[in-house]
Amino acid sequence: MIRFILIALSLGTSYSFADSNYSKEIEKFAEALVFDKYQQSFELTGEKKLYIKAIELSSRQTFAICTEPLQGHIVGDKIKRKTAVKVSCLGESKWDTYIRVKVQTLIPLIVTRHSLNKGEMLKDDNIKRIYKAQSQVRGSTFSSTESLTGVRLKRNVSSKKSIRHKDICYVCENDKVTITANQNGLVIKASGIALTDGNIGSTVRVKNARTQRVVVGTVYALKEVHVTF
Repeated sequence: MIRFILIALSLGTSYSFADSNYSKEIEKFAEALVFDKYQQSFELTGEKKLYIKAIELSSRQTFAICTEPLQGHIVGDKIKRKTAVKVSCLGESKWDTYIRVKVQTLIPLIVTRHSLNKGEMLKDDNIKRIYKAQSQVRGSTFSSTESLTGVRLKRNVSSKKSIRHKDICYVCENDKVTITANQNGLVIKASGIALTDGNIGSTVRVKNARTQRVVVGTVYALKEVHVTF
């Protein structure tokens, strides 16, 4: 009797495992359909990545293994964030099921490893690069740690939050900066003090450390300001 119960349990477990595996096969089939359709309709640019994942079929659903190749089509023939896919078996044991497949475009962005305070300098041990769904990213962000190394924060930033342009300054007020001027083809460099904050491409006021003259220039690198006469 004990042996019979054990065998029955073993058979039941084996059947459940096989059915679970076939459900995964159906899910992978739906994901492949969506991937092929995406490639036909869109093109990933730059460092973007594509995330495609079928929402798991209910364990209460069972499917007879199809004796023919699975058939399927995308409902509405359109890729959405949650794309519906109809999968069918046209073999001896006919069946249909619908699967929702999550589709997300992921983009790289730089986030903090832990909470950072205003005035802290960004470096490899306090920032990192991750990928996140583009639809969840707000504001102007950065995609490489190299572009932020040595930059300082203008405000507190919580742990695991993205670094945005408004959070930082490549030239911060009271920074010692290098002023570069191009006068009649002659490049002149001087030391100065920043009087305002600025990021690359923005204008800042700086004071020449030697002459005490205040000029307006454009930030073009970390603690570097270009002035045109």
